[in-house]
Amino acid sequence: MAQLALLASVVYTPDPIADGVVLIEDDRIVAVGSREQVRIPAGARRLDVGEHLLAPGFIDIHIHGAGGRDLMDPARESAETVSRTLARFGTTSYYPTTVTAPAGDTLRSLEFLARYIEEAEQTPAPAAQPLGIHMEGPFISVKRRGVHPIESIAEPTIEAYRRVARAAGGKLRIMTIAPELAAAPEVIEEMVRAGVRPSVGHTDATYEETRRAAELGARQATHTFNAMRPFAHRDPGVIGAVLTDPRIRAELIADGVHVDPTTIRVLYQAKGVEGIVLVSDGISGTGMPDGVYPVAGLMVEVRDGVCRYQGALAGSVLTLDRAVRNMQRFLDLGPEQALRMATRNTAELLGIAGRKGSLAPGADADLVVLDRELRVRAVYARGMPVDGC
Repeated sequence: MAQLALLASVVYTPDPIADGVVLIEDDRIVAVGSREQVRIPAGARRLDVGEHLLAPGFIDIHIHGAGGRDLMDPARESAETVSRTLARFGTTSYYPTTVTAPAGDTLRSLEFLARYIEEAEQTPAPAAQPLGIHMEGPFISVKRRGVHPIESIAEPTIEAYRRVARAAGGKLRIMTIAPELAAAPEVIEEMVRAGVRPSVGHTDATYEETRRAAELGARQATHTFNAMRPFAHRDPGVIGAVLTDPRIRAELIADGVHVDPTTIRVLYQAKGVEGIVLVSDGISGTGMPDGVYPVAGLMVEVRDGVCRYQGALAGSVLTLDRAVRNMQRFLDLGPEQALRMATRNTAELLGIAGRKGSLAPGADADLVVLDRELRVRAVYARGMPVDGC
């Protein structure tokens, strides 16, 4: 068995361990602790990263593309490019996210992604690992659709849900849904029975409709504040429910564009560290220079790092390492708090905390080496070093 001992001034599990060691055997972590606690086998290779920090690999549950490639494109080269690009920025696990599109295109994308996820599980690579599919649409509000094409938005029904779930081949894990739609409660119940996580989003729901969705099993909110009924003092709506219901964790695009830093502080004061999950909502332009990039047939302009389609925000080119740094700056957080929002919180939300999101014995060897400014210096994906960091 190949063993590697990584030593760092601080290991964030995400809780901090000073003068820490992470011992890896092949693709798994076998020991974590201080240098006094962990016995490094004589034959293990040692790598001391000095004053740099070690943290769990980031997990992105809302990502549409990267490296110039779109995850709605059912092509291996596209998916592999996205996986390699994300890993360079510290994201070692992700949930490929579809968008509202013609039914045939959606089914083809789901079928391809299901195969790709299965193959990635069986054949580890030095790249981000896709863990399951997140469907953002088509069961969304026309009024709060953002740039999702109106002609492809559909009313939720059990039959329509089962059709896409079959195409996803058991790999559907998250579905964004507007809970105010007529049959949404029935579909949410069906999703929960099947182990799929309903996420309230692209919604004009009232406070009461959102609370009803939470009672049925909805436990997260898609890109909180964006594409949602606005909060008002006599109409708190979906945002009021997200802010006050401890069962619901809030996705957040922390680029400072989608949500103002002051609003982020309001969210943090309401939800705390544990209630926020950082996401990118990244499109194919992620990791690329400004230009025009495809998103399920739409051509989105990226200018000065902001993505727009016909003047409206259309995803982002945010990466989770930058989101973590932004949260530390916006909220004056310690590294362990900012890192938690991109690691352990996400793993707990998706029920994969024993495998992903923490540096602990038995977990996958997904690690990020960060400098003191939390910039990525090296990445290990299931024990393999990632090129190009």
